[in-house]
Amino acid sequence: MRVQYKYVLLCGMVLCFFQCLLAQEKEEIPHEDDNVLKSSFLTIRDIIITGNKITKTYIIAREIPMKENGQYSISDILKNLPRSKQNLINTGLFIDVTVDFSNWFNDSMDIVIDVKERWYYFPVPYFKPVDRNFNVWINEYGASLARVDYGIKLIRNNVSGRNDKLNIWLITGYSKQVLLNYTAPYFDKSLKNGMSIDFQFSQNKELNYTTENNKQIFYKDESRFVTEKLRVGLGYSYRTGYIRRHSVKLSYNVSKINDSVLSLNPEYYGNNTKKVKYPELNYQYQYFNVNYIPFPLKGFQGELSFMKRGITKDMNLWEFSAKVGKYWELFPKYYFSIQGVATVKLPFKQPYFNRQMLGYGDMFMRGLEYYVVDGVAGGMSKITLRREIWSPKLKTGLKSRSYGVIPFKFYLKTYGDLGYIYSKKVLNANPLNNRLLYTGGVGLDMLSIYDLTLFLEYSFNQLGENGVFLQARLGF
Repeated sequence: MRVQYKYVLLCGMVLCFFQCLLAQEKEEIPHEDDNVLKSSFLTIRDIIITGNKITKTYIIAREIPMKENGQYSISDILKNLPRSKQNLINTGLFIDVTVDFSNWFNDSMDIVIDVKERWYYFPVPYFKPVDRNFNVWINEYGASLARVDYGIKLIRNNVSGRNDKLNIWLITGYSKQVLLNYTAPYFDKSLKNGMSIDFQFSQNKELNYTTENNKQIFYKDESRFVTEKLRVGLGYSYRTGYIRRHSVKLSYNVSKINDSVLSLNPEYYGNNTKKVKYPELNYQYQYFNVNYIPFPLKGFQGELSFMKRGITKDMNLWEFSAKVGKYWELFPKYYFSIQGVATVKLPFKQPYFNRQMLGYGDMFMRGLEYYVVDGVAGGMSKITLRREIWSPKLKTGLKSRSYGVIPFKFYLKTYGDLGYIYSKKVLNANPLNNRLLYTGGVGLDMLSIYDLTLFLEYSFNQLGENGVFLQARLGF
């Protein structure tokens, strides 16, 4: 049965890839490229913006490729109307946006933009299991409330109307965490340069100190904290145009473990040390040309990143990563995507602290949620075919322009994932290292406001295992 799963999955990936290529060929000649439309020019008299009570008008205007008193071909105007809506939706500031033209007279017209702003202030009660995902928390720890962090997150988006963000987290429970972060993407008149400050302090009574059989192994001490981390950082960002972003972050970090953890794994930080102090430099280039960043269905996105962690023998890591995603609408309401990620860490000899790869954060394979694969190089690809099946709108009864109706969208999907993680030295019988991994399955996705996405999936893997998995994301 495992062999059948493998070949069905691989054949499906190949067939879907060629189907996407054929679909892409049909999209290369849009009607906006008609020669008559290219040679006919209009003047944009005014750009009229309505609906914004907090967001500065010039922050909205920044996302519009057209400018007042500018001359554009009809072809360019037809392309820039949906592009303007896409740019504004992807700021994360609005629930909905409409962009249209009005008052077309002779050789001039107006552009009318209407936005529905989100709520920007969230004093959010915090309740979250400390485990990697809900499936691990429920199935391996019986949904124990003792393994939960709780507290409050004070989240203030669009503080000054310039899409700046302030986060204050006060978390206690299984662990303790204090976080302060402020990000201002536009602090100058050109609206290209941004900055951020970051402070984070955490303590925990439990630590994942090693991996056995591709499962995290924890050490716990109820009487005291076994690990402590401090992070202070500054960041700078530069946004060119509408879809390209650069960011650089420099931070100073202090991380330590107690003697018990050190005795269990002397190579946790490497060199038999229990405390490390190190600077960390991160650079990231992002390219977003998709209809909706939190749940893309059409377009292309890519990301290149580099990290240098530490400058001494106690901490010395060079990490290079690349992510890409291509999304097609094959037919009305049918969507196909191919995503890939690759990472390499140098030198290959790294302490356990620096070896997290598959199964951490957003780098996971559907069907292997219960496992982690540590290593120093590897990659993963995902293919997904979706069909939109239902788009209900819930009437809330609120007399609110933005929240009188809450939209939902549901998608059926089938998918397949491939991955490979290389480790120069494999310890503690981790059988998923240094081998091709493959999974597949079917599922149901739900999308709503505030980037709320729920994923209910039935997945299988090459180990002959299968099960139902639930994931949730919320864009606060």
